[in-house]
Amino acid sequence: MITKNRARLVGLFVTSDVLAIILSYIWSYLFRFNTFLFLFPVNPAKGVPAFGSYLIVLPVFIAAHMVIFYFQGFYKSRLRRTKLDDFFFISLNAILAVLAVIAILSVVITYGRGRPFLFGSTLVEPSRGFLIIYAISVIFAISILRNQIYYIMKRRYSRGVNLQNVIVVGAGEMGVAVAQKLFQYKDLGYVVKGFLDNERKAGEEIRIDSGAVRVLGRIEDLSQVIEDHNVHEIYVALDLSNYSKILETIQIVNKYPVNVRLIPDLFQLLTLKANIQDLDGFPVISIDEVPLRGGRRFLKRMADIVLSGLGLIFLFPFFLIFAALIKLTSRGPIFFHQERVGVDGKHFVIHKFRTMVSDAEKISGPVMSKPSDPRITRLGKRLRKYSIDEFPQLVNVFKGAMSLVGPRPERPEFVKEFTEKIPKYMLRHKVKSGITGWAQVHGLRQDTSIEKRLEHDFYYIQNWSFALDLKILWMTFKKGFIDKSIR
Repeated sequence: MITKNRARLVGLFVTSDVLAIILSYIWSYLFRFNTFLFLFPVNPAKGVPAFGSYLIVLPVFIAAHMVIFYFQGFYKSRLRRTKLDDFFFISLNAILAVLAVIAILSVVITYGRGRPFLFGSTLVEPSRGFLIIYAISVIFAISILRNQIYYIMKRRYSRGVNLQNVIVVGAGEMGVAVAQKLFQYKDLGYVVKGFLDNERKAGEEIRIDSGAVRVLGRIEDLSQVIEDHNVHEIYVALDLSNYSKILETIQIVNKYPVNVRLIPDLFQLLTLKANIQDLDGFPVISIDEVPLRGGRRFLKRMADIVLSGLGLIFLFPFFLIFAALIKLTSRGPIFFHQERVGVDGKHFVIHKFRTMVSDAEKISGPVMSKPSDPRITRLGKRLRKYSIDEFPQLVNVFKGAMSLVGPRPERPEFVKEFTEKIPKYMLRHKVKSGITGWAQVHGLRQDTSIEKRLEHDFYYIQNWSFALDLKILWMTFKKGFIDKSIR
C-alpha cells in the first residue's frame, strides 16, 4: 500500500513539475519578446524568433529537468524535505538543466546546419535573455506547485480524508524501527495508532524520533483494537521466538478486511540495506547491501573529479600562501602525509597541511589528537579551526582514493582497535572515505563518540543518493568549515 500511494504521489509531483516547466517556458517566451524588450533588445537583423522554433526545443528542457531530478533523488528518496532544501535543489536543477540544454543544442544545431526540424521551423538556440527569465521562472513555478501539493495533502489528511490507520504488533527494537519508518510517510496519510505488545503495559508511551506512540494492549486484544481504531494495515514485528504469536496474529487478521505485513526476523543482523535476489527460484536475502554501485558509483566519481579539479585550480594561490605561512612559523615540512584505511579496507596515504610540530608522534606513538593537544602549533590551531588543513585532500579525491562526501578515514591502528570493540565497524568501509560527511555536518568530529559517528556513517551508506551528497555539501558551506570545539 505504501508503494502504491508513494507511486501515486510521485506521479503527481512529476505531473506538476512538467506543468511548471511548460508554463514557465511559454511565459518566458512571451515576457522576453513582448514586455522585456527594453532590457534585452532584439537584434533588428534577426527580429523576433518564431514561437514554433522555440516550441520544438521545449521537450529538450523537459527531458533535461526530469533526468536531473531523477539523479537528484527527487522521485526516489524521502518525498518531503525542508523548504530551504527543496528550493536549493530546484534552483540547482534549473541551472544544470539550462546548461545541459545549451550544450545539447550546440551539438544538434552544428550537426543539423540550420535544416528545418518541425513545421518548417529551424531549430534555434534560445537567447540569453530568455534563458535568464526561464531559469528564474521555473524555480518559482516548480516550488509553488510542489508547495500547493503539500498544502492540499496536509488539509486533506487534517480532515481525516483517506487516512491509513496502522497498528504495529511488537514494541521491541524492530517494532519501534518500523513505527519510525512509518512516521516518515505522513505525507502519504499513514497514521500509526499504536503498538500491541505482551511485554509492555497498556497506555505506556514509547518515544521515537518523531514523537511518541502508545501501547494499546496485548496481542490478544488485536480484534478489539482493529474494530475500535478502524485499522487498515497491521505490521507484525515479532522475533521468531514468538512464532506462535505470529501465527495467532495472522489468524486474527484474516477475519478482517485489513492488510498484514510481516517484517522478517533479520533486524539484529542488518546494519545496511537488505536486497532480495532470486537464485533459480529460491529467494535469497543479501544483507548489508549498499545503494552506491554501478551507474551511481560512476556518477559520484565523475562529480568528484570535476569538483575536486575545480577546487584545486581555484585554491592553488591560497595553497601557496598557507605553505609559506607554515614554513615561516614552524620547522618541518609543509604537508603532513599519513596512512589511512579507505574503501574495502585498502590503505592509502592522506595529504593535509601540517598543523603539529614536526615528528609529533615520535615519543607518544599513534594517539588521537584533541582540540587542546599541546603538539598543535599556533598557526595549526587556526588551520584546524577553519578546516583549511583538510584542503590538500582534494588531491586524494582527484586521484580516486577518497570522495568529497563519505565517512571520515581512520588510521589503521584505530581501525583495528575499533573493529575489535564495535560490531560491524568495518561496514563503514563499503564506500569511499570523504573530506566531509553526514557526521561532520552534524557536529560530530574526531573528539566525539565513535558510536554516534558510526551511527551517522551507517545512515549515509544506507540512504546514499546524489541529492544527499549535494545536501551534505550544501550544509558544509552553509554552516561553514568552522570547528567550534577549537577556541
